[in-house]
Amino acid sequence: MGGELIGRGGARASLPAIREWRPETAALHAGKAACLHAVVLLFLVPHPAPAQVVRVEARFVPEEGRIADAAVMANGHLALLYPDEGRIADYTPDGRLFQHIVSESGAQHRFRPTACIAGPGEMLYVFDEAAHAVFNITPDGNMTRGVGLAYPDSGGGGTLALSRVGGLAYGRDTLWAMLPERGVLAGFDDEGALDELLDLGALLPFANAVYTRAQFLPDGWLYFLDYHQGAVIYRRGQDGNFKRLRPAGTPDSFLNAATVQDFAVDSQRNILLATHDEANPLMLLVPGEQGYESHPLELELPDGAHRLACRHSRGKYIVWLRDEPLVLVLQLQ
Repeated sequence: MGGELIGRGGARASLPAIREWRPETAALHAGKAACLHAVVLLFLVPHPAPAQVVRVEARFVPEEGRIADAAVMANGHLALLYPDEGRIADYTPDGRLFQHIVSESGAQHRFRPTACIAGPGEMLYVFDEAAHAVFNITPDGNMTRGVGLAYPDSGGGGTLALSRVGGLAYGRDTLWAMLPERGVLAGFDDEGALDELLDLGALLPFANAVYTRAQFLPDGWLYFLDYHQGAVIYRRGQDGNFKRLRPAGTPDSFLNAATVQDFAVDSQRNILLATHDEANPLMLLVPGEQGYESHPLELELPDGAHRLACRHSRGKYIVWLRDEPLVLVLQLQ
């Protein structure tokens, strides 16, 4: 269970410095010549073990089922979303099932929680795909009012309530929803009205990108995942320049090379990266003077466990397997 330390041993020789790609000097984005923002591509290469230590605070086998999302609640419990089962599993910090959180509308009402984020104060925001609404859940498991996220109808005839989101994020006092099919990150106010829109397809020059999840930091930095081409993209606050992180060895051409499965970022801008590299499925990216340094983490995972997901919530990293039940709670020290 708790107390396992990783991340100190097995120093690796440093490889050459990271390379940078600037779209203004390349011909890869000919179809997006009008892109307004510069993009820098950074290839991550392995470095010796970081000075930080990653502590495994909990490692447990949750109940069977597909986990769609996870977050730490204000009381320290872990919320695991099971959309197919229609419930949220509430686990104690040491991995014991405490309760199931279900819709308060009764057993006949479908509940399909697919995305969540720790909001301000003690609230947990949960998107219910069945009700097309975001609910607030208190630390004791009570569900408060649901708010539909009103998005402009493409036909110009008003608004419609979103029925699907790639993931939720919270930043700048706004609840954000990633809409992969539209290629946008949409911000909503407390009443669910569209308040701000980032059209990632227009801001970035990558024609084949599929933006699946975003994360804001308290200082306004924005990170999001391009799953289709295996990269994490970020920008500093309101800076219009984006940087794009990819593991070393991936193709220079932006073809389908989904080397990155998922990512999570803490308030110090450390990134936990879940990759498709069987030798290094989890990597810790640490910001340095010349950008990010990549440090493979040696976690004991079941044989053949290649599909991973990760989140950062209330100071903890949450990692789980998509193919079999296993959850790890990590903290960087």
